[in-house]
Amino acid sequence: MKTRISLPDVASEQDTRGVALHAVGIRELRLPVTLRTPTNATQQVVAVADLSVDIEAEQRGAHMSRLVATLYEWASTPRTPAEVKALLETTRDRLGSRAAQLQMRFHYFMEVPAPVTHTLGWLDVETAWECKLNNGASFAVSYFVFPAMTLCPCSKAISEYGAHNQRALVRLWLYTKDKLPRLPDEYLPLVQASASSLDYPVLKRPDEKFVTEHSYDNPRFVEDVAREMALRLSEREELSGFRVECESIESIHNHNAFAMYESPLRK
Repeated sequence: MKTRISLPDVASEQDTRGVALHAVGIRELRLPVTLRTPTNATQQVVAVADLSVDIEAEQRGAHMSRLVATLYEWASTPRTPAEVKALLETTRDRLGSRAAQLQMRFHYFMEVPAPVTHTLGWLDVETAWECKLNNGASFAVSYFVFPAMTLCPCSKAISEYGAHNQRALVRLWLYTKDKLPRLPDEYLPLVQASASSLDYPVLKRPDEKFVTEHSYDNPRFVEDVAREMALRLSEREELSGFRVECESIESIHNHNAFAMYESPLRK
């Protein structure tokens, strides 16, 4: 019978330098996460996660393996965004800390039909969550990048035919009253109503004709998109604040154009 060797726990040793650390943890851990969508379907994404805790001045280090194990355990079953808070609470308690922080980044896929033929395709939306728990107080911001399209109103006004158009990125930072992260499903219609057109994953010729003509009938500067989005987001009761940015990847300039609006926080 083998004798169990007692190994030193260096991370639990006393530190005498008197410096507490606000965040100690792991960064860039890639793992599969199964999300439960608003329609109660499931979607598996490849997430990149940062998870950390605070440590007291007298504690030399944190047990990093516990952070990895906690993330793996949490990701082993389908999760809703609301369950991120439980992940932070478990992390805090297992490491004996007061605070826990999570950053998680992934591409979320939404099934979007083409506007005329209704051909289905997967629109990927860059998504990130930043969530914190500190002595019972919580904080969360959801970040989305929606692909869209702008058509220049000035180009349309001065040209005898045609107008330059380009792919655009609509970025949202959302702060919710319940301090929980969100998925992008419910915010895609706001982008569709604010930009010249959505970007569609699949377009047949009738769809391409529709998008070309629809965007021509709905010219938008980046300023227009930012203002339209700001008005629509201001009506969302679940939000305590937001930031919106539209960036056009310009087709006739050697630079991009952007506009940003940031709302005041509200209770």
